[in-house]
Amino acid sequence: MRRQFYILMFLLATTFSTALRAQNVEAFASVDSTAIMIGDQVNYEIGISMPDDYLLGWPQITDTLTSHIEVLGSYPIDTLSEPNQLTLRQRLRITSFDSGFFEVPPVTFLYRQKDDTTIHSAITNKLFLQVYTPLVDTAQDFKVIKGPIREPYTFREILPWLLLALVVAVLIGLLVLYLTKRKKNHGVFVRKPKPLPPPHVTAIKKLDELRLAKIWQQGRLKLYYSQLTDIIREYMEGRFHFDAPEMTTDEILEALKKQKINKEVMDKLGTSLQLADLVKFAKAQPTALENDLSLDHCIDFVNETKAKVAEENGNTDDVQPQTGESK
Repeated sequence: MRRQFYILMFLLATTFSTALRAQNVEAFASVDSTAIMIGDQVNYEIGISMPDDYLLGWPQITDTLTSHIEVLGSYPIDTLSEPNQLTLRQRLRITSFDSGFFEVPPVTFLYRQKDDTTIHSAITNKLFLQVYTPLVDTAQDFKVIKGPIREPYTFREILPWLLLALVVAVLIGLLVLYLTKRKKNHGVFVRKPKPLPPPHVTAIKKLDELRLAKIWQQGRLKLYYSQLTDIIREYMEGRFHFDAPEMTTDEILEALKKQKINKEVMDKLGTSLQLADLVKFAKAQPTALENDLSLDHCIDFVNETKAKVAEENGNTDDVQPQTGESK
C-alpha cells in the first residue's frame, strides 16, 4: 500500500513539474502599427520564450500571410539568453495592397523537451491590421502628374563616357594612320634605320678586304682594278658629293683640285686611276709592285681626306692616319 502511494506521488510530481515547465513557454507576436495606408510597410515580429534546454522547430513563413497580407522580406532570427531561459524572435516586413480590416493569423511554434518525444505547440496572439485608402476630393480639378526631376550629371557619371570617347578617338586615329601609310606603301610602325658608317670607314674596310682577296695574284688584273676604282669612286661620292662613279678619270682629278688636297697624295691617286684605265681598256700588265702600290695610294688618299673631314668638324683627336703596307 505504501509502495503504491510513493509511486502515485512520484507520477504527480513529474506531471506537475512538466506542466510547470510548460508554463514557461510563451509565443508572442506584434506589429509596429495596426493601421496603415494601402501599400505602406510595417514591421511584424514573432517570437517565443522557453527553457534553454528545449528543442524548437521554427515556423516556415512564405511570401504571404493571407491573401491580403504579403511578406516583403525577413531578417535573421535574434536570440536572447537569460538564466535557464531562451528568447528567440524574428522581424518580417509586411504590406497590403487591399483596403479593409484584416486578421494577421497566429503562428504556431512546435517544441519538445530534450529527453521527451512528446511534441508541444505554442501559438502567438492574434493581431489585426487596418488598411486605408487615400481620400480623393473629386470636387477639385485633376492636376497634371509631374515627371521626375532631372539632376545634373556628376563627373563620376561622365568619366566612363569620356574614357570611351578617348579610346574611340585613338582607335580612329590609328586606323587613319594605317590607311594613309598603306596607301603610300609605308609601314605603320617603321623601325628607325641605323646610321650609316662614315664613307672613309666603309672605304678602308673594302680596300682591306680587296687586299686579302688576292685577286691580282690569281691573274685577274682587270677585276682587281675594277673593284679598286669602284671603291675609291664610291668613297669620293660620299665624301665630296659629286657623281664620281659616272665621271672619267680626268673629270675626277679636275673636281678634286677644288678640294685643296695634298699634291703628293693627289699625284699618287692620279697614277693609280690612270693605271687602272690602262689595265681595263688597253690590257696593260703592271708589275706586282705597281699592283700593291695602287691599293696603298688609294688608302693614303682616304686617310688624307678623312683627316680633313675631322679637322673641319673641330675634332682632331679621332684622326688616326692609316697607311698601307706593300706586299
